[in-house]
Amino acid sequence: MKKIVFTLFIANALSAQSIDLLKDINPGAQPSTPAEFAKYNGRLYFSATNPDYGLELWSTDGTAGGTTLTADINPGTGSSIPTSLLVKDGILYMKTLTGGPGFYSYTEANGVQLAASGMAAASNFLLANDRIYFRINSKLSYLNEGTVTEIDTPVIVNGQMGAINGKIVTGASPNSTSSNAQLYVYDGTTVSLLKTINTNTTSNPQSFFYSSQLNTLFFTAGSATAGFELWKTDGTEEGTVQVKNINAGTSSSFPGNFQQVGNKVFFSANNGTNGVELWVTDGTEEGTKLVKDIYPGSQASNPNNLTNLNGTLYFLAADGSGEAKLWESDGTEEGTKVTLELKPGYTNFVLGKMEAYNGALYLSAKLNVTNGQELYKIEMPTLAVSDLNKKSAIVYPNPTNGDIFFSGKEYVSYDLYDLNGRLLNQNVKINDNKTHLSVPNGNYILVGKTKEGTANTTKLIVK
Repeated sequence: MKKIVFTLFIANALSAQSIDLLKDINPGAQPSTPAEFAKYNGRLYFSATNPDYGLELWSTDGTAGGTTLTADINPGTGSSIPTSLLVKDGILYMKTLTGGPGFYSYTEANGVQLAASGMAAASNFLLANDRIYFRINSKLSYLNEGTVTEIDTPVIVNGQMGAINGKIVTGASPNSTSSNAQLYVYDGTTVSLLKTINTNTTSNPQSFFYSSQLNTLFFTAGSATAGFELWKTDGTEEGTVQVKNINAGTSSSFPGNFQQVGNKVFFSANNGTNGVELWVTDGTEEGTKLVKDIYPGSQASNPNNLTNLNGTLYFLAADGSGEAKLWESDGTEEGTKVTLELKPGYTNFVLGKMEAYNGALYLSAKLNVTNGQELYKIEMPTLAVSDLNKKSAIVYPNPTNGDIFFSGKEYVSYDLYDLNGRLLNQNVKINDNKTHLSVPNGNYILVGKTKEGTANTTKLIVK
């Protein structure tokens, strides 16, 4: 096998994680409570409260000066309460709850405009198949080029839905007089029963999450034999199966908070022994595992705000210390660790939504007595590239599909960076000079660490 090696020269300049208040949007101890994050046109948009404008639409470029009010949709101190932000065809859409409730669009050129009338009661928005789907008056409908179309069917949807292989999968009851919610599918023409998951009572399918890497739609549903557990579907009846009975017997594990990182899907679940903890799945029963009992014993760490930043999972969880902490995981117990103590020693905190944007994490939080719940920015480590002459590690094959081998020395661990120098994975163990990278396709900097304590760097292409 031919060995292809690309060498980078890397300086010893690694900055630590840090968290800083980005902007006190609601000055003083009152909260602005940033929420509803969405990335659009190079900025991060969100809702926030300010005493002069009420709860309205804001955005940031990652700087304090660039964190500004985008639109006072309900002029004055009244609030529009923008929710359900989503982006389609270069337009930011949102629903407002007060001050003229409805469904609106936003562009820099045209500002905020009514996107479609008659959508004040719309909810559970889903962008799929180049349409915006939603639930309105208990019916499945969609918006396309400003026109609302209600799908003609007696089925009553429960508002939970997902998309796979050109189909919309949803929990629904057969008619308005039944509360027996099972799994239904809309194929673009008709709505039909996909699968009866619980023959005794409602299965109430919910928490749909599509994994693009696995081409699998995960969801939670309750059966007569296993309680509410992890299921998956490919849009066909035979391809709709329970992944694993995590909480054995008829008890429920209630999987939720799904997030994809590479070819892994992380989520939270309760196996009945360890409380609500971090789990991972590859879509198979044997590949669905507890990652780590973060809060040891039966207490729940309640992993939440699972976020993919540069190929690493970050999340918030409680470990029993009473302090606010940011965690990270590579899907292994040893690779699941505290990334940053957000405010050491402070226990009267409030943690809200978290979003990845432009190489950093943005967190809605209250971390002191002076400020209310505001927007914080968490900077991640970066590695500077210089002209220092360092010997390259030999890694092959390169390009690789993920499996790589080291030669020349005995390597025990590696760090992985993107080409901007941002740390993605740190101190990942290497066994027998081989490892597998579970990262998206792209170019990376790999720093291999030898048994002797030396470090070598290589540019690696994952295809």
